[in-house]
Amino acid sequence: MKLDNLGIRSAWDLRNADPKRLRRQFSVVMERTVWELRGVDCIEIDEMSKPKDNIMTSRSFGRLTGDRADLREAVRVHASRGAEKLRRQGSVARALMVFLKTNCHRLELHQYNPSLVVPLPRASDDSRIIVGTAQRALDCLYRPGYAFMKCGVMMLDLADKKTLQHDLFDAKQGNADRERSEKLMSVVDRINREHGRNAISIGKPRKNAAWALRCQHRTPRYTTSWEELPVVRMR
Repeated sequence: MKLDNLGIRSAWDLRNADPKRLRRQFSVVMERTVWELRGVDCIEIDEMSKPKDNIMTSRSFGRLTGDRADLREAVRVHASRGAEKLRRQGSVARALMVFLKTNCHRLELHQYNPSLVVPLPRASDDSRIIVGTAQRALDCLYRPGYAFMKCGVMMLDLADKKTLQHDLFDAKQGNADRERSEKLMSVVDRINREHGRNAISIGKPRKNAAWALRCQHRTPRYTTSWEELPVVRMR
């Protein structure tokens, strides 16, 4: 409304406006926006490609569950997605953390919120190694009799894959294993990019699992899902 009162009704009008005047009436951000529209770089943008120090994959469950099979599925999915994110940014993890959470607002329920950090056998981005380690961590954490509402897996102690210093005493067989792992994960990622997420995955989640997120009230994905495109019928 303020811009409209100044006669600025389009991006072109804003570009041609007086930056100092807009700064006095609005803020330095508005002034910088004007300069950016004129082609002058003055707004710092976070480097999206900068590798993350840690990678967390977690989500609340659709409903509470204490079923061990549900928890194993959820941890497997989160660990797999964490491994995918590692490969996407060219990193490997040396350790991971698995955690479980009960609902702290349900005071009538027993509370148990454990977590465990486990080192990987070797720095890796291989989904098989990461999922296997996460599942073993879950086995250590799991206790029957609790209704969990959330779990997650965090990749820790990340390193750049290209500059990683391997164990000096690593055998040739270890190098061969890494090469096979890289080829396999590369093929898996390519197939999932071309045919959709989870075209290939370590195990398939069950339909209507308790841990799966409920999406009854999700906004239709008109621009990204063929099945949810609006349909027009004419008589």
